[in-house]
Amino acid sequence: MNDMFKIRKAEPDEYTEIEKIFEAQGLENTKNGVEIFKGYSVETLNKLIGGAEIMFQDGEYTFSVAVDDDYKSQGIGKSLFQLVKKEIRGLGAKRIMIQAKVPAYWSKFGFAEVINLDDVPKKFRCDGCSKYEKDCFPKIMILDL
Repeated sequence: MNDMFKIRKAEPDEYTEIEKIFEAQGLENTKNGVEIFKGYSVETLNKLIGGAEIMFQDGEYTFSVAVDDDYKSQGIGKSLFQLVKKEIRGLGAKRIMIQAKVPAYWSKFGFAEVINLDDVPKKFRCDGCSKYEKDCFPKIMILDL
């Protein structure tokens, strides 16, 4: 990662701003019934430009990562992923499950698409979401740790 960027534990007063970055990237922020273990923020020159959240949902560890468009392709998302992967592994997880809106990106890190959705907790399947298969086509992906 570029030395001009700093990843650190997110402060509670930053969560609203981090959520705005998630929303700008088209990532949903509905955390109903989801326990957030830890949040991270990325900043440069005192400007918040990205973040990550580690969550536990329906018996599965998952995470979300978002980076402001102006700062993409600089290794920030990769650095955030490496951090959350290490953190989730340290929690004793054997795998990570995600809803990937850009599956090709996550497959570079070893995630594989889940073909049989019967093996996926219901909340991961986007059941009942008004955007699902209209303007949102996520893939459920798993990474074995």
